[in-house]
Formats: sequence, structure tokens, C-alpha cells
Amino acid sequence: MKVLIASRWFSSRASQLQTMIPDHVQLILPQKGTEKELIQLVPDAEVIVCVTLSREMAQAARRLKLVQKTGAGVDGISFDALKDDVYVANTSGANPVPMAEGAVALVLALAKQIVRRHTLFPQDDDTTERGIELRGKNAGIVGLGHIGLEVARLLNAFEMNILAIKRHPTDTAALTFTPTFLGGPDNLDHLLRESDFVIITVALTPETRGLIGARELRLMKPTAYLVNIARAGILQEEPIYRALTEGWIAGAALDVWWPPHWWNPQWRARAGRGPAHPIWELPNVIATPHNIGSSDRRSDVGLQIIAENIRRIADGKPPINQVDKTLQY
Repeated sequence: MKVLIASRWFSSRASQLQTMIPDHVQLILPQKGTEKELIQLVPDAEVIVCVTLSREMAQAARRLKLVQKTGAGVDGISFDALKDDVYVANTSGANPVPMAEGAVALVLALAKQIVRRHTLFPQDDDTTERGIELRGKNAGIVGLGHIGLEVARLLNAFEMNILAIKRHPTDTAALTFTPTFLGGPDNLDHLLRESDFVIITVALTPETRGLIGARELRLMKPTAYLVNIARAGILQEEPIYRALTEGWIAGAALDVWWPPHWWNPQWRARAGRGPAHPIWELPNVIATPHNIGSSDRRSDVGLQIIAENIRRIADGKPPINQVDKTLQY
């Protein structure tokens, strides 16, 4: 069985992966990793380990059984080009702690105006500016998956009121505390109206793309803050820029950007030119380059999931961590 490692950054872990899978499984490592080279290599692969999968690659993969995503988000996979019998799996849940810690760090930085105070120090000694006390405030979490649950757990320790929405609000098995409010997608408006901090952790799917636009932002309190550690495409770019410049909301912390990812066809016309609006220049914005969840402790859980799924495909078994190809998460 052949496994194509189509992710350049994951290639560095190929030698470790080889020790975790059967000897008869051959890892194919591209030389340059260009689309043209990958299309030439993919016809014999039964498994593709990737960050993205183009339509052309999917169509060229004649023997494909599994698309194994190296992370959680699968918005870069061309689902409509895959055959019905091809599995898609991700490594969701591999390491939610650093992402959640990053989200909480952004909440604290906004609440205490840390970046602004650092930037103005020591020229500005104005002591009239007050930070926000988190205790008793409402934290609204959009998406209560692995990361969202960890964010909720951490913010609950600050004695914040946790409001959250998830696709299946009746599924509370993973909750270790009782949230102030737990609803479904239809309760987004309520969450936006009531929250002092709105934290986006939901997956980017056809259903959530552009979820937060002008109407939704105007529902938020003018004193509220928005934190997005998920995907930029969940927010509509121009409305969030207007909201931040016109005072619809107090500020935002963004770890994801437009174009949200280089594989998103919606943004290819602007590839290499970045966002249409310089949101990061605004004084009420904290900007990080999609690495707020990086950590000194490299987790091998994701690698173990990938190895397990390669072994399963080699044995004719279905993979774990399967992605619903209709819902795309």
C-alpha cells in the first residue's frame, strides 16, 4: 500500500510515522511538493496525508481510499470531487489545550488592554483607562467542540458566565460544568446580544461560511469584544472592519485572516495580496498570524491518529476520526 505525504511541513515527521505503520506500507515523499508533482504521484496512492486536496488531485487519485487531514479543519478538501467510498478523516481533538489557552490569552489581552498599554508606554501615563474584570461577564462560545469545551472550562474558572451554541445542544456528555446557556445554531442571535466576549471556535463549513456579518455584529453590545481563532471565512471581512472602525463593537482579537487560506477559490483572485482591509492597523484590534495555539510541547496524538488510520486502511478497516462529508466537519 502506498501513502502520499502531500503536506510539506508533515514530511519532517515521515521517518517517525514509518516506525508506526506496517513495513509493507510505502510512504511517498515528493521532492518539491508542487501541484504538478503531486498529481503525477497520486494515482497509485491509497492514502493521502495532506493539508489541502485540490479537485485535480482528487480526480487523479484512482486508488484512493482515505484522505487524512493533518489538522482539524477540512475546508481545504475538495469534497465534491471525492468518490462515495473514499473516507475523509482529521486529527480533531489531538491537542485542544494550547489553542484554548491562546484564546483565553487574547480575551485577557483585550480585557486588560495589554497591547495598547505596552505600545503607549512610557509616553502615555494616563491612568484613567480602566480594564475589564472578567468575573461575572458573559463569554459566548460559538462552537462547543474540543477547543470550545476547553475554552469554556478555562473561562469558567474566571467565574465568567458561559453561553454557548453547538449543533447538538442536547449532547452534554463532555461538559464538566453547567453553562449559563447552551443552545443550538438558532440561538446565535441570543448569544451575540448577551455576550461581553464572543469567541469563535466553530469549524468552517458551507453552513458557517460568512456566519457573522453586519446584522450579527450589530446585535452585539458596543462594549463587547470578538475573538476568532477558527477561520477568517466565518466572519465577513468588510462588516467586521466597519464594526471596528465605526464602534459597533469595542474591539477584536483575530488569529485568522483574509484570504482565510490560499486554497479558498473565493479569494484566489487576491492571492498574495492579503486582506482587503488593514484590520490589524486598528487600535482596538489584536492581530496574530494564525499561531496563537503554538506550543513548546509537541503533541504526538495527531501523529498517532494518522498512523492508526493508515494501519486501519491497510487492514481493510474504516478509519477513526471520520469527517462527515456532507456536513464537512
